[in-house]
Amino acid sequence: MIELSDYEKKWILVCKGHFKEQYPSTGYFHTTLKPLWTEIYGWNPDEDNNYHDYLNGCFKNLLSIMLKIKTEWSSTNGQLEELFDLVFSKRWNDDAELPIERGINKLCSLIGNTEIVKNGVERFSLELDNNK
Repeated sequence: MIELSDYEKKWILVCKGHFKEQYPSTGYFHTTLKPLWTEIYGWNPDEDNNYHDYLNGCFKNLLSIMLKIKTEWSSTNGQLEELFDLVFSKRWNDDAELPIERGINKLCSLIGNTEIVKNGVERFSLELDNNK
């Protein structure tokens, strides 16, 4: 079974649409995740020119989680190919201005659609251990 920290579980749960009262949808994951970021790391992405640091940290966290829990699609790197395809060109379904914003949105989508149970076997648990 894939071992996840409570923080990783919470990121996944938010990507899967849980905690909507705490983290209401803004239409884009890169903005929906700001309160979670502030809760975990203790600094606001919208203050003191922190936005780009937030985007970089958020992308790295989400990429790490996605690589840890991803389910393979048609090819070994199918999910990564989708990610980079969207990052480098705007689409009708994601017109976020910055490539990294589109990357965060796509990573959340990929994470949100990851199978928890595959072939009847639980791949990982999303039960929070410490009620964080």
